[in-house]
Amino acid sequence: MQREIIVSNKEYTMPKMSIDTYMEYLELSEQIDKKTRYTKQDIEAMTLFVCKVYGDQFTVDELKDVEKGLDAAGIIMEFQFIDVSVGEELAHRMEKIQKNFQNGK
Repeated sequence: MQREIIVSNKEYTMPKMSIDTYMEYLELSEQIDKKTRYTKQDIEAMTLFVCKVYGDQFTVDELKDVEKGLDAAGIIMEFQFIDVSVGEELAHRMEKIQKNFQNGK
């Protein structure tokens, strides 16, 4: 379940995420979720983290570009989808295990 993003008219695929990167995401997400409203620092952290999980294949400036990047909602959504992509991968692997179990493998 690979996530993709389009920045500067180019499609990028999220590479395999390390456990350290995911734990860093969880820490940042927990800090942000405690607030009732996003701050400038929250948006900057989300933007940096989206670049990081995509392996820095594009820059923060490219991601924020008004014409070819994401808007505020897109950046927030992409940050939230990091967790969704991990959940999708987990579900995919569980389905695979279940099929193998049913087939006696």
